[in-house]
Amino acid sequence: MGAPYDETEIGGAQREFLPTLWTVVLRAKDASAPDRREALERLIQVYWKPLYFYIRKSGHDVEKAKDIIQAFFAEFLEKDFLKYVERDRGKFRTFLVTALKHYVADLHDRAQAQKRGGGKVVLSFNFAQAETEIRREPSTEETPDRIFQRQWALGLFKRALQTLRREFSDNGRLDEFDALKAYFTAGPEHAPSYADTTKASGISESDVRTKINRARRRYREIILEEIRAYTETDDDAREELRELFSALA
Repeated sequence: MGAPYDETEIGGAQREFLPTLWTVVLRAKDASAPDRREALERLIQVYWKPLYFYIRKSGHDVEKAKDIIQAFFAEFLEKDFLKYVERDRGKFRTFLVTALKHYVADLHDRAQAQKRGGGKVVLSFNFAQAETEIRREPSTEETPDRIFQRQWALGLFKRALQTLRREFSDNGRLDEFDALKAYFTAGPEHAPSYADTTKASGISESDVRTKINRARRRYREIILEEIRAYTETDDDAREELRELFSALA
């Protein structure tokens, strides 16, 4: 999946950032938050696959990489790594990959990675799907950090698209979503012409344009909402946007 917008277009919405950011991380960190478990699960589901790509591209085989990821997140939960997250210490994404690097560097002094999850907490990850995606990766000299960044960006776009599809479905407009999604997920050279969509759907060309613009605007809003959830300030969010597009360049 390519980027749904160029940086200039989506950057125009940066003024929409709300003052209250970093919401998911803060809820996951707060032991008294009623929805802490949900926030923790969301954090893990968002970041496990990019981290798995990082480990695989660092030279570890499949089984070793599985062990490391399971054990890392088991320790992440059991030792409450989030207590070390501070708002003035940079992005959560950077904190997490740095914690993983330290964990891997210390593995020779531990036995936890020898048994998945250290024999304590076993988490459910779709490693088979991740391996399928890794095999699709082009052969390049990219660093594991760069691949981690790209997988994070691709995952964000994928989740945004799933959210948008669910919203259309909830409103009984799934056929409309299927007809329009190519306009904001594919490059201009791959999207169908308005005339083709008009012919296939029976919707006038002016209505097609209106619906596309509305769908693209909502897609952009969903992307920005997720970025807000993992950043603290407007400047952090803008940097996330820049890195988002840089990762897919």
